[in-house]
Amino acid sequence: METVENLDLDRFMGQWHVLADISTPFDRDAFAPLETYQRVDDNIVETIYSYREGAASGPIRERHLKAFVSEESTAIWAMQIFWPIKAEYRVVFVDPDYQTTIVGRSKRDFVWVMSRDPDISSPTLDALLKKTQELGYDLSKLRLHKQSAALNTPSVSALEPPNPQ
Repeated sequence: METVENLDLDRFMGQWHVLADISTPFDRDAFAPLETYQRVDDNIVETIYSYREGAASGPIRERHLKAFVSEESTAIWAMQIFWPIKAEYRVVFVDPDYQTTIVGRSKRDFVWVMSRDPDISSPTLDALLKKTQELGYDLSKLRLHKQSAALNTPSVSALEPPNPQ
């Protein structure tokens, strides 16, 4: 799976709202997930995965992870979920303004479609989902997250079923 050429790690850092995903066993219960990246070394990215647990009104949880950036490409990371397990994490798309991104894996078993803004236009989301499908992902496995409220607000909306067109 090809990755973004010359990913600017410093521009990629910050908060990304997960708009859609094929979840891992660790985040199947996540509502309104938010990924926050902070570069702490040339090749280390601290990651905080925040979400509502179990339901839109569930408690806020955080998982602290560490990513190791490959020497081969800044768009290929080894995400340490827990020691010593590291999972492949590939930045396969980012728009020129670094406002939307798709992160996937060569196995095409997990994917995250993310945006800086919790609310994006339907055409933009549709284009991201089409790109995800073009990358070889089965959109029937995708969960769409409604992100109309901030993670720390009690009114975070529940998941909606996918509507790939």
